Amino acid sequence: EIFGRSTSLMSGTPIYEGGYRAVSADMLFGQGSEVVEAAPVELLAPSFIDSALYQILVVASFVLYLHTLLRSWEFLGVIFGGIFGLYVERRMGNEGGDLPGYFKAIVTVTGVFMVALVGVRIADVTLPADAPLYDSMFELTAPIMSLVAVSVLVAWLYSLHILTGWISQSMYVRELSSLSFINFVRYVVLLFPLVAAWLVAPIEQIEGWTIALVVGTILLLLIYLKDTFLFFVGKKIPILYWILYICTAILLPLSFVLHILFTLLG
Repeated sequence: EIFGRSTSLMSGTPIYEGGYRAVSADMLFGQGSEVVEAAPVELLAPSFIDSALYQILVVASFVLYLHTLLRSWEFLGVIFGGIFGLYVERRMGNEGGDLPGYFKAIVTVTGVFMVALVGVRIADVTLPADAPLYDSMFELTAPIMSLVAVSVLVAWLYSLHILTGWISQSMYVRELSSLSFINFVRYVVLLFPLVAAWLVAPIEQIEGWTIALVVGTILLLLIYLKDTFLFFVGKKIPILYWILYICTAILLPLSFVLHILFTLLG
C-alpha cells in the first residue's frame, strides 16, 4: 500500500551497527512530508438503486412518460380540464367519450413503473446499512418484486370495478372506474418529474425532494377524494357506500402493501 503494487518487505543485513536506522517522513517520502494519523474510511452503504435493473427501469419509465406527453397531448387537456369541476365524466363524454385504449395502456405501464420504483427507493432509504436483505438476492430482485406487487394492486382495482359492475349491472361503476383512472393519470403526469428527481437524488439531498413529493401526493389525493365524494353525492348514493369504496379500493390494498414492507424492514 505504501510503495506500490508488486513490492514486498525484505529482511537483510542492518545498514549500520546497532540495528535498522530510523528515518523521518522527509527522508522516506521527500522534503516537506509528515506522518499523520489516518482517518478511518467509512464503508459505502449498500443501496438498491445502484443495481442496473433499477436504473434501466428509471430510464424506461422516463421514455414512456415522454411518449405519453408527445403522442397524447390532446387527451391531457380533457383530463386536466375538469380537475376542479363537479362532473368530470360528463365533460369527458361531451368531448369525445372514453379515452383510447393505447393511451390507457401507456399511462398504466408508466404509472406502474413509477410507483414500483418509489417503493424500492422507500425501502432503500428506510433499511439500515447492515440489513440482511442487502446480503441476499433481494438486492438484485427488489425492482422485480416491487413491480409484481404494484401490478397485483392495479389488477385488484381493475377486477374490483369489473366485478362490482357485473354484480350491480350499473353504469355508475364504469363511470367511477373511469374517474379513478383520470386521477391516476393526473398523478402520473403531474408528479413524474418530481418522482424521477427523487428516485435518483443522492441520499444527502433526498429530504427536500421527499417533502415536495409528499405534499404533491396529498394534494392530488384530496382532489381524488373530492371527485369521488361529489360523484356519490351527485348520483344520490349514500355516503356510507363512498366510505366502503375508499376502504376497499385504497385502504385495504395499501395496508396490505405496507404490512409486507414493514415485515421485510423488521
